[in-house]
Amino acid sequence: MLAPLPPSARIILRLLAFLTAIALGSNLAFTQSIAAVSPNSVFPPVGERGPLVVGAFLDSYPYSYEDAKGQLVGFSVDILDAVARTMNLKIKRVILPGGELQHEFKRGKFDFLQLLSQTKEREEYAEFSVPVLTLQGAIFVQRGNPTIHNLEDFNGRKFAIIGPNSIAEDFLRDHSLNVDKIYASSTAEGLRLVASGECAGVFASQLTTFSVIERQGFKDIAMFQQPFANYDIRHCFAVHRGDAQLLARLNEGLAILHRNGEFDRINHRWFGQFDSPLISRQQVVNYGTGILALGLIAAIAGLLRQRALRRHIAGQAAELAGQQALLRTLYDNIPLAMCVLRSVPSGGYQILSINRQAEGYFNLTAEQAAGRQLLEISPGSEWIKQLGELLQRGLTVQSYLREERTLVAARKRLIFTLVPMTSDTAGNARLCVLAEDITERRNLDEEIAQSRKLRAVGELVGGIAHEFNNLLTPIMLKVGQIELDWSHDSALLAELGLIGEAVQRSSELTRRLLTFGRKADQRAEQLTLATVVNNCFALLRLTMDRRIQWQQAVPPNLPPLFFSATDLNQIILNLVINARDTLLEKLDSSHGDWTPCIRVEATEIKLDSIGPIDPTRSHRQVHGWQRLSIRDNGMGMTPEVKERVFEPFFTTKDVGQGTGLGLATVWHLVTAASGRIEVESTRGEGSAFHVYLPVLAGPAVVAPHLFPAPVAKAGPARIFLADDDLLVAGAVTAALKRAGHAVTHFPDGAVAWQFLQDHPNDFDLLILDVNMPGIDGIELAGRIRAAGLYKGRMIIASGRLGSDDLEEIAKAQVDCVLNKPFDTAELLGAVGNCLASPKAS
Repeated sequence: MLAPLPPSARIILRLLAFLTAIALGSNLAFTQSIAAVSPNSVFPPVGERGPLVVGAFLDSYPYSYEDAKGQLVGFSVDILDAVARTMNLKIKRVILPGGELQHEFKRGKFDFLQLLSQTKEREEYAEFSVPVLTLQGAIFVQRGNPTIHNLEDFNGRKFAIIGPNSIAEDFLRDHSLNVDKIYASSTAEGLRLVASGECAGVFASQLTTFSVIERQGFKDIAMFQQPFANYDIRHCFAVHRGDAQLLARLNEGLAILHRNGEFDRINHRWFGQFDSPLISRQQVVNYGTGILALGLIAAIAGLLRQRALRRHIAGQAAELAGQQALLRTLYDNIPLAMCVLRSVPSGGYQILSINRQAEGYFNLTAEQAAGRQLLEISPGSEWIKQLGELLQRGLTVQSYLREERTLVAARKRLIFTLVPMTSDTAGNARLCVLAEDITERRNLDEEIAQSRKLRAVGELVGGIAHEFNNLLTPIMLKVGQIELDWSHDSALLAELGLIGEAVQRSSELTRRLLTFGRKADQRAEQLTLATVVNNCFALLRLTMDRRIQWQQAVPPNLPPLFFSATDLNQIILNLVINARDTLLEKLDSSHGDWTPCIRVEATEIKLDSIGPIDPTRSHRQVHGWQRLSIRDNGMGMTPEVKERVFEPFFTTKDVGQGTGLGLATVWHLVTAASGRIEVESTRGEGSAFHVYLPVLAGPAVVAPHLFPAPVAKAGPARIFLADDDLLVAGAVTAALKRAGHAVTHFPDGAVAWQFLQDHPNDFDLLILDVNMPGIDGIELAGRIRAAGLYKGRMIIASGRLGSDDLEEIAKAQVDCVLNKPFDTAELLGAVGNCLASPKAS
């Protein structure tokens, strides 16, 4: 051991240490302030985590090790305890050997490590506090080793390294030393490998090695040459990357320990005994000027540190600038008009900024609008007026304000959202206004509401038509019976003919009403618009006024549609007749040189050019669209008429000239097929109806519909009739009995099902009405077939069937569908057909 230092040397060393501590403390506080502004979006606040789990070395003397009593002691243990006490941190240590500690930290077992030397490789998975202790790195070898003179002598030899990714590996790489690396878990283990001759040398900190040599009694270990500059070993706290708040708390705690002197007391407790061995009286005498040089070096190091911090600040500033640019990009490109304003003492509001979406409303660029008074910009503008009223209300609210307003002149509907912001330094209120253009959305909502209203009316009309069919059916049957019974009375037959004609016209009206309500048979098939339009033109041109010109622009090469031919013909027919009527009306009142014209066009349009389809109306994928347009240069419509044109029973014609169902039926046919229809019209110039028809993947699957045909009279049969309408049931029973058949009638579906289960073979034919209490006719037919009790023929009778009903009827293997109203001939024809055909196997 060397002799103690004189008091003057100790004073100089203490002074340098004090100056270093001040510089370190200022750097700590500065670093902590930088860390505090860093974003921390992954880790919860430190105060909400509970005890912080700390990884501590088991065998790192003199920093963290177990003493003879099994207690964890050491320099870093005392430092962390002091930081935790100062910063009010609750910690829980987990003690592991050095080899396992880093591995478990990477897996996330710990919140931070009690001590870890900082290297570039470790910075990839950890962030480090300011150094708790910075020590000079040196190489230690066996004392008197004759084979080691220069660094190159280590090439090809085994060399001990304390832990993976340490500063020692940087040293070996920088000096191009090719050694056989042996990883040791601690400095003590590395020195043992050197003392035993297993390794030629070990790279470790000077102070740590002196401490271990004194404790372990290694007498044959010596330092090779001098400590190496720029390879200081910086022992720090290590946290996970991104845990900025915890890192800031640890840095702040270290800074406080340096300021209040507790760090110096802990440092002296563990390393004070090495003051004398580190420097002797002779060295103080001979190298007094060296101490001053060290002070200069420390000052330069401080300047370099400040330079590094400035670079770090510049990096933070660049990152903040990038975030600001990102926010500006979002501000400018968000699909909302945004503007920030503030109240001014003289009254009114000053514009602070607007985004690109708002430029169109102000008719100014963002640069032109900034700083201007709101009322100075187009005082008569409806936008400025609405905005001013909203801002005036916004001064009285504490939270945000949301209102829907209409710009009448621009025909726009906007939702304004006003958000109060913090006042500026002068106390002027600042407000942010967001304006969302919901015009298209509201128009779509109104269109959907109108669509739902029309569908509801259609359902109502369909239900009424169904009831009319039930009333017309017994009338038609009775008329037929009377005609058979009184065929010799020509006068009576003439009267019955009038009744029959009225009933037939009523039947046709109900059929049109059912079509309007979309409760009629529809079968899709492959067809082309050009063919259908040509057929309609060929039929209508011969029957309409010859003064009307016909023009057609339907390409013959359009892809085929899968559509009901009846529905498509009815759509075109109703629209063409509507165009004809307005042309004839204009012909009667026109005296100028004007030629009436009907033009039919068709084009193929892209799938994405049409808005979304109402999912309640479409169950099939749409692959494209075809637009059918029917134009006329007739009277045109007023906005009020245009709004109501598709309402059922609405007509502008004189009484007796129209039913008001033509365009309503077109609307329902188109929308039920997942299409849509639009109208353009100018009063006095004409109208155009645009029908958008979907191009579907294939035809809709519908049930086959069997229509009765006249057959030879069938023999007597046992017929089961289920119908809850007593008028219909009575008329059908009478007609069947007159034909010689035996009829059993049940007015309830559930009772009929119970009876058929007990008497499945008592009947040759079942006639089932659809709408019945208990169980409807379609479900009853399905149960009968599923149970396998009855294999005979079945007829379904109804005045209101949709495509879904027909599919279920097909599944139930029903032989014939008899549409109400029907007469005696149709009833007996259907019965005869079923009885004449073979039974189902």
